[in-house]
Amino acid sequence: MPNHKSHTFTLFHFYTIIMSAPQRITMRSIGEELLQLANLEKGLGYTVKMLAIAPGRAIRNYLFEDRRRMTRPFAFLVLTITAATFLTLRFIPTGEALWKDFQGDVDVQRLPGQLSTILHWFTVATNQYMNLLYLSSLPGLALGTYVFFYKKGFNLAEHLVINSYIFSFQNLLYCLFVPFFLSAPWTGFLLALLLTAYTLFAYLSTFEERFWPGTLKSIGSYLLSQGVTTFLFLLAGLFLYAWLSL
Repeated sequence: MPNHKSHTFTLFHFYTIIMSAPQRITMRSIGEELLQLANLEKGLGYTVKMLAIAPGRAIRNYLFEDRRRMTRPFAFLVLTITAATFLTLRFIPTGEALWKDFQGDVDVQRLPGQLSTILHWFTVATNQYMNLLYLSSLPGLALGTYVFFYKKGFNLAEHLVINSYIFSFQNLLYCLFVPFFLSAPWTGFLLALLLTAYTLFAYLSTFEERFWPGTLKSIGSYLLSQGVTTFLFLLAGLFLYAWLSL
């Protein structure tokens, strides 16, 4: 006599497997998983819009009032850095071409071998990974704004968040322009002006400063950050030189 109970269980088990089978993986599903991993699907459009039209209000709101609507600053930073680096590698030629031009201007054969190697690495990296190198200036920028806008009451960690949001939006602007750098070189100059204007606008609105005092403090912050970053690069270069000399 057939076992109807066993047969029914088998059909039910088969039906359950069919109904619970996962959907096929697509590029869209991968993108959605990455966004969920970084929690970027929450507030991404709102974050971009607010950083464009009211960066000061948006950043102060994230720091002191409500952190539910804005995308987290460092996850947002990773996303924009990744996009900017990808587009740089896609649209800007390899840094080896820049190194050949540099060799034409400077007699590298007369330089010590270690220094020539370091200059080669730096030249190629500057061309291909400029966004990542620029990211290294972020701690210096945070220190700079902390020093020059100290009276505003933000701590150093909050200055790091402020500059992360501003830097992230700068990356988005860069992404819009980088496809045109080779075909229209003047867009690089236009982008530099736009980035300068936006940074000043963001600092003035975030720190609620008047134009001229805020502009001078912003310039001071930038110069201090460049000094700190240059010192760190020189220090790294000395370590590399010593390592290559071993």
